[in-house]
Amino acid sequence: MYRKSSISVREWLENSNKALLVMDARQTEKTWLIRDEIKKSGYNKFEINFIDQPDMVSYLNAKISAEEFLIRLKMIMPEECKVHETVVFFDEIQKCPEIVTKIKFLVDEGSFKYAMSGSLLRVELKGIASASVGYLTVLKMYSLDFEEFMIANNVSNVTLDMLKERFEMCIPIDDFIHQRLLTMFFIYLIVGGMPDAVKTYIETKDNITYLPIYLCYLLKEKKLEKMIIDLDLSGL
Repeated sequence: MYRKSSISVREWLENSNKALLVMDARQTEKTWLIRDEIKKSGYNKFEINFIDQPDMVSYLNAKISAEEFLIRLKMIMPEECKVHETVVFFDEIQKCPEIVTKIKFLVDEGSFKYAMSGSLLRVELKGIASASVGYLTVLKMYSLDFEEFMIANNVSNVTLDMLKERFEMCIPIDDFIHQRLLTMFFIYLIVGGMPDAVKTYIETKDNITYLPIYLCYLLKEKKLEKMIIDLDLSGL
C-alpha cells in the first residue's frame, strides 16, 4: 500500500548520515514501511524488535557505554551484515528508549545506518530525544489521508494530477467525477485511514454495516444521492 512517508524514508536511505526515528500511533505500518524501503534500497538489514525479543532489552541495556553497546551489537549480527552496507533497525524502542542516548556515538562512529521505530514515544523519549536532535531525522506517521486512500482504491495518477491542477487553478471538475469522488470520500469517513481497515475494505467492499446512523437516515429520506458501496474508480 502506497504511503507518502516512503519518500522520506527513501531520501534518508540515499542521502542522510543521521539516524532515522519513525514514531507515533500504532498500526500505521511503520515497521512494514521501513523494512520495505530497506529491501528496495539494496542495503542489508539487521533487525531487533524489543517486544518480540525482550531479552535484547537487558542485553543492550542503558548502563553500558556506547562503545560496549556497539561491541555487543556486532557480536549478534550475522556475517552478511557488512560495515557501510547494513541498516540496523531497532523496532518498538518504547521498550528500550535509552538507545536514543547512544545515537550520537553510533552515528559519529559510522559503521552502520540506524533506523528506529516505536509507538507512543512522546512520553518515553521526553528529555531524551532532544539530546540527540542533531543526529536524528524524526518522521511522524499517521493513518492514510484521503489521497492515499484514493490511490489504494485504484484512482489513477491522471485523475489525481487533474484534481491537483484544478484545485490550484480554482477550476471546477466535471460533475460526474465530483460525485464519484464524493462517494469515495463518504466511504473514507466510514472506513477511516488505518491501514488494516483500508485493506479489509478493499478486499471485501462490504462496509455497509458500518454506515453511521445519520448517513442511513439521509439515504432513506433521499436527502443524499444513493452511495455505491462496491466502488470501482479504476477507470478514472
